[in-house]
Amino acid sequence: MTNDPASDVNSEPISFHFSPDESVEFEPLYLALGKLSRYWAGFEYVLNDSIWELANVERYAGTCVTAQLIGPGPRFRCLAALFELRGVSSELIKAFNSLSSEAEGLGRQRNRFIHDMVVLNSQDRQLYRVETTADRKLRHDFMIVDLKAVEKLVIEIEQLTDRFDDLFDRVLAETPSWSRTQYSKSDGIRRERNQARG
Repeated sequence: MTNDPASDVNSEPISFHFSPDESVEFEPLYLALGKLSRYWAGFEYVLNDSIWELANVERYAGTCVTAQLIGPGPRFRCLAALFELRGVSSELIKAFNSLSSEAEGLGRQRNRFIHDMVVLNSQDRQLYRVETTADRKLRHDFMIVDLKAVEKLVIEIEQLTDRFDDLFDRVLAETPSWSRTQYSKSDGIRRERNQARG
């Protein structure tokens, strides 16, 4: 654990500003985190919409359920149960389980960027995340904010969403049909995806 990132024994103590700061150094971070939040919200919406379709619920009723599921893990567990209910092949369920592990890893990375306090080093004018975790191991460190890592994470989330949609298309093509009367009445469902399917 460190309190003084990028410092050595002989240097002056580093000063961090913990109060809200509107310095220009924060602007690129705000933009990057906004994009990251939007792409993650889009991924979770894809999961929600898939749950509503598999359960054949109208979006308002479905939202009462999916709004209680925090993060991708509970959503994927719900999807796995619905896949079994609808007779999805074990091969496809296994592929979704693999995506679930990847999604949880990306979600943890996203959480670090979104939820960690960000401070400005008054000496080098760089931004640092204050990473404070204790998941079996204590960590309380100052980590330099890497905007390229945020951009990479956005791309990985976008690719994950595309792979999920591709697998879900296979579910629809390879699984016995089920009624979608309630689901199809919804405004706000991903109609562009559904229209593309025919």
